[in-house]
Amino acid sequence: MRINRRVGLLAAGAVLSAGLVGLTASYTIPADSVTASGYTAQQLARMIVATAVITDSGGVLDSGAWPWTVNGDGSLTMESPQFSVLPHGDEKGSHGAITLQFSAASGLRSAQLHGQFKATGPQGTLQADAGLHYVADGKSVPTGTAGTFKPVTPVRALDTRSGIGAPKAPVGPGREVTLQIAGANGIPATGVTAVTLNVTATNPSQGGYVTVYPHGQTRPTASNLNFTTGQTVPNLVTVPVVDGRINLYNFAGTTDLVGDIDGYYTSDGTGSRFTTAGPTRIMDTRSGTGVPKDLVGPGREVTLQIAGANGIPATGVTSVVLNVTATKPTAAGYVTVYPHGQRRPTASNLNFTAGQTVPNLVSVPVVDGKVTFYNFSGSTDLIADLAGYYSGKGSVFVPTGPTRALGSRDGTGSVHGPIRGGHTAEVRVDSWANGVPPFGATAVALNVTATNATASSYVTVFGPLQARPGSSNLNFTAGQTVPNAVLAPVQGGVAFFNFAGNVDLVADVSGYFAAN
Repeated sequence: MRINRRVGLLAAGAVLSAGLVGLTASYTIPADSVTASGYTAQQLARMIVATAVITDSGGVLDSGAWPWTVNGDGSLTMESPQFSVLPHGDEKGSHGAITLQFSAASGLRSAQLHGQFKATGPQGTLQADAGLHYVADGKSVPTGTAGTFKPVTPVRALDTRSGIGAPKAPVGPGREVTLQIAGANGIPATGVTAVTLNVTATNPSQGGYVTVYPHGQTRPTASNLNFTTGQTVPNLVTVPVVDGRINLYNFAGTTDLVGDIDGYYTSDGTGSRFTTAGPTRIMDTRSGTGVPKDLVGPGREVTLQIAGANGIPATGVTSVVLNVTATKPTAAGYVTVYPHGQRRPTASNLNFTAGQTVPNLVSVPVVDGKVTFYNFSGSTDLIADLAGYYSGKGSVFVPTGPTRALGSRDGTGSVHGPIRGGHTAEVRVDSWANGVPPFGATAVALNVTATNATASSYVTVFGPLQARPGSSNLNFTAGQTVPNAVLAPVQGGVAFFNFAGNVDLVADVSGYFAAN
C-alpha cells in the first residue's frame, strides 16, 4: 500500500549566482501530529518509509532512502546527506528540487500527519508545510522493535536429552517446547527484541521439520530445520522475542532438540550494528586460503584472522557472521567456532557424518581479532564465507517473521517451478508483503531451504547488483532437503543461483536490517 500522495518540493530557485553550498534537507512530523495519529513514533517510523531524489539542472545529485529518527520530544525527522546546488553552463542562478516518494505498510487506522519540509544552508532556510495522508487498509502487519546486537560466547540453553531448558524427553509429533530467553543464560530480563541460537534436531524417529517462533504468537507455516530419520541437522535461527520466551514446534515423529544461544538483539542501543560484506570466501583449508592448506585433524583447530582482513575494520568489530562448511569428513563429528583465546564452549555449530558436506551460518564474537575452528573427530576440510560483521557503525535489526517470500513449488515470490542448473531466480524480498520496507533495508535475514534436488549441487544467495560470488550458502545431494540461514544484501531484491540439476527453493524472512 502507498500513501496517497507523492510529495515533490522545490528546494531552491535562482537564489545565488554562486550556487547553494552545504545544504541539508529534512522532513519533520511534530510530536502533536504523531500523538493525534493514534500510533507511536516508533510504529510510524517502521510503517512509513521514504526515498528521495535530489536534482539540479545538471542532473541527479543524490538518491536513496531517508531513515527516520525518533526525537526525544516524540517527533519524527528524516534528513538528507549534505549537498550543493550549483549553476551549470550559462545559468545565471542555481535551482534544484527534492522529490520524496513515500511507501507505507498496512495499518488499522488512517491518519492525517502534518509535517514540515526544511532546507538549510549558510545562505538561509527554506521551509514549507507538507502533510501526509496515511490511508489504512484495516490490516495489521507485525513490526518488531529495532535492536542492536550483543554477541555471547555460545551457551547451551536447551537440550531435551538432558533436561536443560525443557523436560528431559524427545519432542513428540505435533508437540512443542517453550524456552525462556529473557532473564536466563546471562540475557537481560527486559529490552530483548530477538535472539539468535543454533538449533539442532538429533535422533529424529522419522522425517519432519521444526518451526521456531515467538511464544504467544500464531505458529507460522515456515520451517527452520528439515531432517530425515536419524539425521542430525543444525541451523542458525533468529527469532523475535515478544514475551520473553520462544516456542520450538516439531511436526512429525519424535526428535531431541538442542539450542545454543550465540547472541541477542536489544532495544537499549548498547549493542552493535551490522554491515554486510560479501559473500566472500575468506578461509578454505583445501587451497590454503586464510589458513594452512591441510585437513583439520581430530581434536585439532585452526585460527582465522578477522579484524583488519578482507575489508573488515582493524578495530571495533564485536562479532563476525560466517557461512561455515565442513566437507569430505572422514568420520562423523562436529565443529565448534568460538572466539580466539577464550575457553572452548561445549556447543557445536556443525554436525556431520562421514563424507557429508554440511554448511551452517555462524555468528561468533571477535575478542582479539581472530576466531578459532575446532574439529572434534576424524579429519575434515573447512570453508568459511564472510557474510558481514557487527561494530559501532551499520544497521539495526528489525525482527518480522518468519514470512514466506519464496516457494518455487507453489509460485510464491513469482518463481514457478524448480530453479534449473546454471540459472538464477531473483525475488523482490523487500516488500511490505514480506514485512520488509521497499526503501531503506540494507540486508535481510532468511532461512533458505533446498528440496527435491535432482543432482548434487549448491546454491548461492547474493545481491542482484553484485557479480555472483564464488561462495555457496547451501550444499546438497540429489533428493536431500537442506536448510540454512542466510544474511543477504538487499539490492532491489535477492538473487538465488543453482549450480547443477534442478532444485526447489523455499525462503522465509525473519527480519531485516536498516540504518535506524
